[in-house]
Amino acid sequence: MVTGVLCFILSLFFYYGTVLRVHLKRTDLLDLGPYPDAVEYFALANSILKEGAPAIQIGYDKLPSRYPPGYPLLMIPWLRFLPHNGILAPFRTNQMIGLLLLTGSFVFYLAIGRPVAGGLVTLLLATQPAFISFSRSSMSDLSGAAVAALSFALVYLGLAWRRRWPIYCAAVVLGLSLCIRSQLLFLAPLLLTMALFPAKDSWPRWLMHCCLVLVVFTAASTPYFIFNMLEFGQPLKTGYDFWVPGWTESHQLFSLRNVPPQIRMIWSEVAASWDQFRVANLFGTGTYVVPAFICLSALGLPFVRMTAFAFSAFLAGGIYFMATVSYFYVDARLYLPIFFLLVALAVLPAEWAVLEALKLRFSISMIGVFIIFLLTCIGYPSQSGFEPKRNRSQVWDALHYASGKQRSRRYEAQEEFRRSFRNTPGIVLSDIDAPYLNVLLPKPFVAAPIDNQHNYCYSRLWHYGKDEAVRLVQSGLRHSTPVYALPLPSKHNDREIQRLPSIQGYTWRRSEKSGTKAVIMTLTKTVSDQSGTQQPDR
Repeated sequence: MVTGVLCFILSLFFYYGTVLRVHLKRTDLLDLGPYPDAVEYFALANSILKEGAPAIQIGYDKLPSRYPPGYPLLMIPWLRFLPHNGILAPFRTNQMIGLLLLTGSFVFYLAIGRPVAGGLVTLLLATQPAFISFSRSSMSDLSGAAVAALSFALVYLGLAWRRRWPIYCAAVVLGLSLCIRSQLLFLAPLLLTMALFPAKDSWPRWLMHCCLVLVVFTAASTPYFIFNMLEFGQPLKTGYDFWVPGWTESHQLFSLRNVPPQIRMIWSEVAASWDQFRVANLFGTGTYVVPAFICLSALGLPFVRMTAFAFSAFLAGGIYFMATVSYFYVDARLYLPIFFLLVALAVLPAEWAVLEALKLRFSISMIGVFIIFLLTCIGYPSQSGFEPKRNRSQVWDALHYASGKQRSRRYEAQEEFRRSFRNTPGIVLSDIDAPYLNVLLPKPFVAAPIDNQHNYCYSRLWHYGKDEAVRLVQSGLRHSTPVYALPLPSKHNDREIQRLPSIQGYTWRRSEKSGTKAVIMTLTKTVSDQSGTQQPDR
């Protein structure tokens, strides 16, 4: 018990040092990259809280998002209490989920009488690069993986306690999880455990429970399909069909032709040889798992006893893996539930080695396992950064992560603009994502793209280009609404300013309130002097 508690406390200290201690306002995380994922999650949460329905705003239009509303719903408690428009809500949500994962893992193993395993699990989880990175993120991946881990834990407890209600709870959790990450549907074979439940029931009662767990899962997943029906007209259509139909139509979503690039990506993780910029570089070192962790997980296989739970777990994990490896979009974060579930496998040899050491039974195999466990926890050898550097320690780099981050250009630009013009609301054209600005700027402001160069230019059902920008500006001018432009400061400011719509009788003029953090332009009416020269009306 003492060993387990000490390991758990150590993992909490490490989590504080790598996740909770990060001063988010001193990093570029407030830009809410990658685009448009995190921006839309944040916009959806604000829309649900303030208007009761999930939507993003571009100009005056309220539009559906690419993503389901499950993760934004988790942000709402934070949005209610955080200042500054709740910009920290996505990060606080994931920080809390990460803390709950660590605490829940320890409590789970404590409940089944394995305190040493509980402490070691928290160490393995807290030092896993993917866990650290996405606990600092503004993305839904961590919440999806946490829900998957919760489902497996509930099924295990149901079998261990010989109670069916935890399995029904797992069915509810898995069904609702589709509103967070729809690919969690492939973990549904886990519910096969109900058919393998060790009880001496009559076959009608056994069949009733088998059918009832499917009914519960179907009922819990219904909100996801109802949401798609209301938003897009069909239960199987999503926001991707609305915003990027060409992307979804030009690919076979699941095909054997997608397997080779997925396998190459997985091997680059296993061999610590990845060389592409990925989402994990935004929130961490870029690494998801280290080779030592994969080795420790493989060593855990001989310790597994083929029980009803093990059979169901391997079946569900295998089907999820096969579905993901045949998916056309190659991204290691799609495997995050698998990475987290492998922790339960990796802890088996680690627990054996520690128990042997506590009993003073030393052997070569025990020392070998213990060394691999230590290498897993310190994350060595591995790669970090971009361009990736080899022979790095993930623990060391995680603790020094924030010191290498820059300031948030988008957040600071809108903040400077808001300070200067909060009392004169109007229309804002910007190359900053419009849903981002429409949440952060005060309500009377309306933000829209400068032209057709934005993240929402591929939809066939909604269009915004140069003509729409001109009409929006003209509409504002007819109602005597001030019109601003907020391009991000760059080396090519002149090129960005030339993109602004040209309105007859009006001139774009740089505001004297522009600073190093924001380039602010105002649309000013031109007047003719007596010589006929056009001059801006001040």
